[in-house]
Amino acid sequence: MLQRIMFKLRKSIWIYPAIISSISFIGAVVIGMSDSGRFIAFYKFVPVLFMTSTGLSKDILGVIAASLITMTTFTFSTTMIVLTTYSTQFGPRTVENFLSDDDTMKATGVFMGGFIYSIVAMLFMRNAIGEQLVVSATLGIVYAIVCLIHFTMYIQHVGSYIQTNNLINRLQREAEEKIDEYKALLEKGKLVDESTLGRKDMIIRIMSKEEGYIQLIDHNEIYRTAQDIKGTLLLEKLNGQFVTNESVLFSIFFDEEVKIDEESIENLLDCLTIGKQKSEMQDFNFTIQKIVEVALRAISPGINDPNTASHCLRIMGVLMGKIAHLEGGYLIYKDDKEHPKVAFEVFDFSMQLNSSYHQIIHYGKEDVSVMKAMLKSMRFSAEKASLKNKTAIDNYLQYIWDELEKTYGKGYDLSLLEKEKNEIIDIITE
Repeated sequence: MLQRIMFKLRKSIWIYPAIISSISFIGAVVIGMSDSGRFIAFYKFVPVLFMTSTGLSKDILGVIAASLITMTTFTFSTTMIVLTTYSTQFGPRTVENFLSDDDTMKATGVFMGGFIYSIVAMLFMRNAIGEQLVVSATLGIVYAIVCLIHFTMYIQHVGSYIQTNNLINRLQREAEEKIDEYKALLEKGKLVDESTLGRKDMIIRIMSKEEGYIQLIDHNEIYRTAQDIKGTLLLEKLNGQFVTNESVLFSIFFDEEVKIDEESIENLLDCLTIGKQKSEMQDFNFTIQKIVEVALRAISPGINDPNTASHCLRIMGVLMGKIAHLEGGYLIYKDDKEHPKVAFEVFDFSMQLNSSYHQIIHYGKEDVSVMKAMLKSMRFSAEKASLKNKTAIDNYLQYIWDELEKTYGKGYDLSLLEKEKNEIIDIITE
């Protein structure tokens, strides 16, 4: 449940503007009522230099309100331009990285909050206050200065965020965090192959009730729910896979015929968050796919930037090296009597290898610099791969080489690539 709440909050671009605007509204009400003498007599504590008449306060707050609504409009327009640039230059999947960025939403929230503070504070500038001095305008000026600082930071942030290398580096850090979380998950159970699952003849299958991508899996809650089931529970899907209302999500294997109550089935289904879009919150593969998209856009005829594609491939090699020692199979959680209770399918390195490089081979095989970078990337993976995954790399390398031989024939370009290929083979055969 907590994961689902955090996921929804992370995807909600309104959260920072709503919080800051609410605080500004409350602050304006408190300050306005205090200026009218209901709470605190500011003139007793604040120097007269920092207090203004109600007429001047109205003028100052009116100017601030007009300026901040203009800033908000400019920020919104700039955000839309950046989103368009991201979509066309880097790929549509990278758009949410900017849109959900904390600094972007905080800047928008500060400008909106300043506007709300100004107009609400003006509401309390009534004639009934008379010639009494007020502090609302002074605080409005301070707020306006803070907005100017945030505006400068926002411009700097946009200029930095839109740079390709910075985007790639952020995606790398994001993927590394998710890979570390995935490794921590693997340490909680025991990794086995399919033959040791001990599947039984009696099976109950639980179907999905909605369609979309699996965005979150609450492994701990699935395990707790499985304690009340007399059998072995198998999660049939991986994070990021697309399911329909006919897809099997869970299979339960029994030694003897038993019944599963509807509440347990609903609890299991609630452990999965399914949505219309993929999420990188538990799926490092999705973040790697974003890097692949940036590389594909870079080698497209409209952009023609093979150096960026080569950099993406080097980063992919580093990320693939971090999972190259992880082998496929099933993660088993056992009960107190060491009986298997829950099994989760884990990512298979050979499948990850294909999903990461297949499109690069298809669209970039005619650029020798890109292919050279791709082979270097695979070499990074081979250096840290387990014995089983080295075999997977060797098989995939043969597939790549067949494609390269068809493209280049015999010549200098192929000899350059052959050198990279031989280095990979030397690592695999060590």
